[in-house]
Amino acid sequence: MSIWPSIVAVLGTLAGALTAGLLQHRSARAARTEARDESHRQDRLGAVTDFAAALDAHRSAMFHRERLALAGAGTEHQLEAETRSHDTRAAITAPHIRLQVLVPELAGPARQAADATYALRKATDRTDLDARRHSAKEASFAFVAAAAALLSPGNR
Repeated sequence: MSIWPSIVAVLGTLAGALTAGLLQHRSARAARTEARDESHRQDRLGAVTDFAAALDAHRSAMFHRERLALAGAGTEHQLEAETRSHDTRAAITAPHIRLQVLVPELAGPARQAADATYALRKATDRTDLDARRHSAKEASFAFVAAAAALLSPGNR
């Protein structure tokens, strides 16, 4: 009686178990990598969304503030509008920094959108204010379009 068939059977069983273990390990690693990548994409998307929302709030506050200033509204209303615009301007800082860290590819379009929004302060009359508001909206739309192109699920 030969021992060789038993040895071959044991080696075959060990090889099968080793192969199954390696495949399971590879599959688990791929799943972790995919989950990490999706989490990072969600963080980047959150940074874009937070910045765009803060910029929108500030643009609205600045438009209201400058409209009141150009109309010569009462001091109390102007002070309220100025306080609101200062608050919304400060609320841009953290999302802007987060965006620059997580999505540095969007730093340029983000800066352009912010600068266009900040330019509302320099309006000389209502027509100029409306034009600057339109430019700020267009810059924000361009930022969002650049973010969508960069972060769409097909561009991982």
